[in-house]
Amino acid sequence: SISDYDIPLPQVLNTELRHLLLGENDSGGLGIPVVEVPASQPSDTVTLFMSGDGGWRDLDKVVAGDMAKMGYPVVGIDVLRYYWEHKTPEQTAVDLTDLMNHYRQKWGTKRFILAGYSFGADVMPAIYNRLAADDQNRVDAIILLAFARTGSFEIHVDGWLGNAGKEATTGQEMAKLPAAKVFCVYGVEEKKDSGCTDTTAVGEAVQLPGGHHFDEDYPALAKRLID
Repeated sequence: SISDYDIPLPQVLNTELRHLLLGENDSGGLGIPVVEVPASQPSDTVTLFMSGDGGWRDLDKVVAGDMAKMGYPVVGIDVLRYYWEHKTPEQTAVDLTDLMNHYRQKWGTKRFILAGYSFGADVMPAIYNRLAADDQNRVDAIILLAFARTGSFEIHVDGWLGNAGKEATTGQEMAKLPAAKVFCVYGVEEKKDSGCTDTTAVGEAVQLPGGHHFDEDYPALAKRLID
Protein backbone atom coordinates (compact mmCIF):
# COMPACT_ATOMS: atom_id res chain seq x y z
CA SER A 1 0.00 0.00 0.00
CA ILE A 2 0.97 3.65 -0.22
CA SER A 3 1.68 3.64 3.50
CA ASP A 4 4.70 1.43 2.75
CA TYR A 5 6.35 4.44 1.09
CA ASP A 6 6.00 6.70 4.15
CA ILE A 7 4.58 9.53 2.02
CA PRO A 8 2.63 12.13 4.01
CA LEU A 9 -0.93 12.45 2.71
CA PRO A 10 -0.64 16.26 2.18
CA GLN A 11 2.47 15.73 0.04
CA VAL A 12 0.70 13.20 -2.18
CA LEU A 13 -2.35 15.44 -2.57
CA ASN A 14 -0.22 18.49 -3.32
CA THR A 15 1.72 16.65 -6.01
CA GLU A 16 -1.39 15.32 -7.70
CA LEU A 17 -3.21 18.67 -7.58
CA ARG A 18 -0.25 20.37 -9.23
CA HIS A 19 -0.40 17.85 -12.06
CA LEU A 20 -4.14 18.41 -12.48
CA LEU A 21 -4.33 22.20 -12.07
CA LEU A 22 -1.02 23.33 -13.51
CA GLY A 23 -0.70 20.73 -16.23
CA GLU A 24 2.64 19.51 -14.93
CA ASN A 25 2.91 16.38 -17.04
CA ASP A 26 5.97 15.16 -18.94
CA SER A 27 4.11 12.57 -20.99
CA GLY A 28 3.88 14.49 -24.24
CA GLY A 29 0.14 14.07 -24.65
CA LEU A 30 0.15 10.32 -23.96
CA GLY A 31 -2.62 8.83 -21.87
CA ILE A 32 -0.09 7.44 -19.39
CA PRO A 33 2.29 9.56 -17.23
CA VAL A 34 5.79 8.34 -18.04
CA VAL A 35 9.39 8.83 -16.98
CA GLU A 36 12.01 8.00 -19.60
CA VAL A 37 15.17 6.27 -18.40
CA PRO A 38 17.22 5.79 -21.58
CA ALA A 39 20.23 3.52 -21.71
CA SER A 40 23.69 4.78 -22.63
CA GLN A 41 23.54 2.78 -25.87
CA PRO A 42 20.56 2.18 -28.19
CA SER A 43 18.55 -1.01 -27.77
CA ASP A 44 15.62 -2.39 -29.74
CA THR A 45 14.04 -3.70 -26.50
CA VAL A 46 12.41 -1.40 -23.95
CA THR A 47 11.04 -2.24 -20.50
CA LEU A 48 7.71 -0.60 -19.67
CA PHE A 49 7.79 -0.48 -15.86
CA MET A 50 4.61 0.23 -13.86
CA SER A 51 5.44 1.66 -10.44
CA GLY A 52 4.07 0.90 -7.02
CA ASP A 53 1.16 2.94 -5.70
CA GLY A 54 3.50 5.50 -4.16
CA GLY A 55 4.42 6.73 -7.62
CA TRP A 56 7.74 6.71 -9.46
CA ARG A 57 10.20 6.59 -6.54
CA ASP A 58 12.33 4.33 -4.37
CA LEU A 59 12.45 0.78 -5.76
CA ASP A 60 11.02 1.66 -9.18
CA LYS A 61 13.38 4.58 -9.73
CA VAL A 62 16.54 2.86 -8.50
CA VAL A 63 15.94 -0.44 -10.30
CA ALA A 64 15.12 1.35 -13.57
CA GLY A 65 18.24 3.49 -13.27
CA ASP A 66 20.43 0.45 -12.68
CA MET A 67 18.86 -1.40 -15.60
CA ALA A 68 19.55 1.57 -17.87
CA LYS A 69 23.18 1.68 -16.73
CA MET A 70 23.47 -1.98 -17.75
CA GLY A 71 22.17 -1.15 -21.23
CA TYR A 72 18.45 -1.77 -20.82
CA PRO A 73 16.28 1.33 -21.43
CA VAL A 74 13.19 1.77 -19.29
CA VAL A 75 10.01 3.79 -19.60
CA GLY A 76 8.53 4.22 -16.14
CA ILE A 77 4.77 4.51 -15.67
CA ASP A 78 3.69 6.51 -12.61
CA VAL A 79 0.62 4.61 -11.42
CA LEU A 80 -0.11 7.08 -8.62
CA ARG A 81 -0.91 9.68 -11.26
CA TYR A 82 -2.40 7.31 -13.81
CA TYR A 83 -4.73 5.45 -11.44
CA TRP A 84 -5.68 8.51 -9.40
CA GLU A 85 -9.07 7.92 -11.04
CA HIS A 86 -10.42 4.47 -11.79
CA LYS A 87 -9.32 2.88 -15.06
CA THR A 88 -10.69 -0.35 -16.48
CA PRO A 89 -8.25 -3.04 -17.64
CA GLU A 90 -9.55 -2.46 -21.17
CA GLN A 91 -8.81 1.27 -21.01
CA THR A 92 -5.33 0.64 -19.64
CA ALA A 93 -4.64 -1.88 -22.42
CA VAL A 94 -5.56 0.77 -25.01
CA ASP A 95 -3.28 3.32 -23.34
CA LEU A 96 -0.44 0.79 -23.12
CA THR A 97 -0.86 0.01 -26.82
CA ASP A 98 -0.54 3.72 -27.60
CA LEU A 99 2.59 3.82 -25.45
CA MET A 100 4.13 0.88 -27.28
CA ASN A 101 3.39 2.48 -30.65
CA HIS A 102 4.87 5.77 -29.43
CA TYR A 103 8.22 4.19 -28.55
CA ARG A 104 8.29 2.08 -31.68
CA GLN A 105 8.32 5.38 -33.54
CA LYS A 106 10.40 7.50 -31.14
CA TRP A 107 13.10 5.01 -30.18
CA GLY A 108 12.74 2.39 -32.92
CA THR A 109 11.67 -0.18 -30.33
CA LYS A 110 10.88 -3.64 -31.67
CA ARG A 111 10.44 -5.72 -28.52
CA PHE A 112 9.04 -4.98 -25.07
CA ILE A 113 9.32 -6.25 -21.52
CA LEU A 114 6.40 -5.49 -19.23
CA ALA A 115 7.35 -5.04 -15.58
CA GLY A 116 5.41 -3.98 -12.53
CA TYR A 117 6.06 -3.54 -8.84
CA SER A 118 3.38 -4.01 -6.17
CA PHE A 119 0.27 -2.16 -7.48
CA GLY A 120 1.85 -2.15 -10.93
CA ALA A 121 2.43 -5.90 -10.79
CA ASP A 122 -1.07 -6.62 -9.50
CA VAL A 123 -2.75 -5.00 -12.53
CA MET A 124 -0.29 -6.22 -15.16
CA PRO A 125 -1.79 -9.67 -15.92
CA ALA A 126 -5.23 -8.22 -16.64
CA ILE A 127 -3.69 -5.57 -18.89
CA TYR A 128 -1.56 -8.03 -20.88
CA ASN A 129 -4.53 -10.34 -21.38
CA ARG A 130 -6.44 -7.48 -23.03
CA LEU A 131 -3.74 -6.46 -25.48
CA ALA A 132 -4.24 -7.35 -29.13
CA ALA A 133 -2.45 -10.52 -30.23
CA ASP A 134 0.10 -8.55 -32.29
CA ASP A 135 1.06 -6.48 -29.26
CA GLN A 136 1.22 -9.54 -27.01
CA ASN A 137 3.61 -11.10 -29.51
CA ARG A 138 5.93 -8.09 -29.15
CA VAL A 139 6.27 -8.76 -25.41
CA ASP A 140 9.23 -11.00 -24.55
CA ALA A 141 8.75 -11.13 -20.78
CA ILE A 142 6.35 -10.16 -17.99
CA ILE A 143 8.12 -9.33 -14.72
CA LEU A 144 5.97 -9.18 -11.59
CA LEU A 145 7.63 -7.83 -8.43
CA ALA A 146 5.86 -8.21 -5.07
CA PHE A 147 2.77 -9.50 -6.87
CA ALA A 148 -0.25 -9.82 -4.56
CA ARG A 149 -3.26 -12.11 -4.66
CA THR A 150 -5.70 -9.19 -4.94
CA GLY A 151 -5.50 -5.94 -6.88
CA SER A 152 -7.33 -2.74 -7.76
CA PHE A 153 -7.45 -0.44 -10.78
CA GLU A 154 -7.70 2.71 -8.67
CA ILE A 155 -5.50 4.35 -6.02
CA HIS A 156 -7.39 4.19 -2.72
CA VAL A 157 -7.00 6.78 0.03
CA ASP A 158 -7.38 3.82 2.40
CA GLY A 159 -3.90 2.86 1.26
CA TRP A 160 -2.43 5.91 2.99
CA LEU A 161 -4.14 4.80 6.18
CA GLY A 162 -2.55 1.38 6.00
CA ASN A 163 -5.49 -0.45 4.42
CA ALA A 164 -5.21 -1.88 0.93
CA GLY A 165 -8.14 -1.25 -1.37
CA LYS A 166 -9.25 -4.60 -2.74
CA GLU A 167 -11.13 -4.97 -5.98
CA ALA A 168 -10.53 -8.43 -7.36
CA THR A 169 -8.34 -11.48 -7.06
CA THR A 170 -5.39 -11.56 -9.46
CA GLY A 171 -5.10 -15.33 -9.82
CA GLN A 172 -7.61 -15.75 -12.64
CA GLU A 173 -5.75 -13.28 -14.86
CA MET A 174 -2.35 -14.65 -13.84
CA ALA A 175 -3.41 -18.15 -14.87
CA LYS A 176 -4.09 -16.92 -18.42
CA LEU A 177 -0.58 -15.55 -18.96
CA PRO A 178 1.89 -17.42 -21.19
CA ALA A 179 4.00 -19.23 -18.61
CA ALA A 180 7.20 -18.99 -20.64
CA LYS A 181 7.11 -15.19 -20.37
CA VAL A 182 6.36 -14.83 -16.65
CA PHE A 183 9.03 -14.02 -14.05
CA CYS A 184 7.42 -13.55 -10.62
CA VAL A 185 9.63 -12.24 -7.80
CA TYR A 186 8.66 -12.18 -4.12
CA GLY A 187 10.32 -11.56 -0.77
CA VAL A 188 10.57 -14.57 1.52
CA GLU A 189 8.67 -12.70 4.24
CA GLU A 190 5.63 -12.51 1.93
CA LYS A 191 5.84 -16.11 0.72
CA LYS A 192 2.52 -17.33 2.14
CA ASP A 193 0.55 -14.35 0.80
CA SER A 194 2.33 -13.76 -2.50
CA GLY A 195 0.55 -14.12 -5.81
CA CYS A 196 3.73 -15.79 -7.05
CA THR A 197 3.08 -18.75 -4.73
CA ASP A 198 -0.66 -18.99 -5.32
CA THR A 199 -2.03 -22.19 -6.86
CA THR A 200 -3.02 -20.22 -9.97
CA ALA A 201 0.49 -18.84 -10.56
CA VAL A 202 2.31 -19.65 -13.79
CA GLY A 203 5.87 -19.10 -14.96
CA GLU A 204 9.05 -18.90 -12.91
CA ALA A 205 8.77 -17.87 -9.26
CA VAL A 206 11.89 -16.40 -7.67
CA GLN A 207 12.29 -15.95 -3.93
CA LEU A 208 14.57 -13.17 -2.67
CA PRO A 209 15.50 -12.04 0.85
CA GLY A 210 13.28 -9.57 2.68
CA GLY A 211 9.69 -8.54 2.29
CA HIS A 212 7.79 -6.09 0.12
CA HIS A 213 10.92 -4.00 -0.50
CA PHE A 214 13.38 -6.92 -0.84
CA ASP A 215 15.47 -5.55 2.07
CA GLU A 216 15.90 -2.39 -0.05
CA ASP A 217 18.78 -4.07 -1.90
CA TYR A 218 17.63 -2.58 -5.18
CA PRO A 219 20.94 -2.91 -7.08
CA ALA A 220 20.91 -6.66 -6.41
CA LEU A 221 17.30 -6.84 -7.54
CA ALA A 222 18.10 -5.05 -10.80
CA LYS A 223 21.02 -7.39 -11.45
CA ARG A 224 18.81 -10.41 -10.79
CA LEU A 225 16.27 -9.18 -13.32
CA ILE A 226 18.94 -8.69 -15.98
CA ASP A 227 20.61 -12.04 -15.32
